[in-house]
Amino acid sequence: MADVRGALVDGAEPRPPFAALAALLSASGTPPQVDREIPWSSPVITRAKELEQGNWGAEAAADAVARTTTAIIVNYVIIAAAILPRA
Repeated sequence: MADVRGALVDGAEPRPPFAALAALLSASGTPPQVDREIPWSSPVITRAKELEQGNWGAEAAADAVARTTTAIIVNYVIIAAAILPRA
C-alpha cells in the first residue's frame, strides 16, 4: 500500500500494478475503508480518478498474461524433458 499511497498522496509515478490497484480502489467507491492512512481529500480523489481513467489496467493485465504464458511454457518444457525417453 506504500506504493499506492505514494502515487495518490505524493503524486509519484506508479508502476503499472500499483496504478491499476489505485484505479481499482477508486472505481470501487470504498477507498477510505481499504486504507485509513490515505487522506481521501479532493486532491487525492482527483489523482485516483486520473489513474482510473488511464490505461494502467491494460498494461498490468498484459504483463500478467505475459508472465502466465511464460510460466506455462516453462512448465511444459520441464514436463516434456521429464517424460521423453532419453536416446
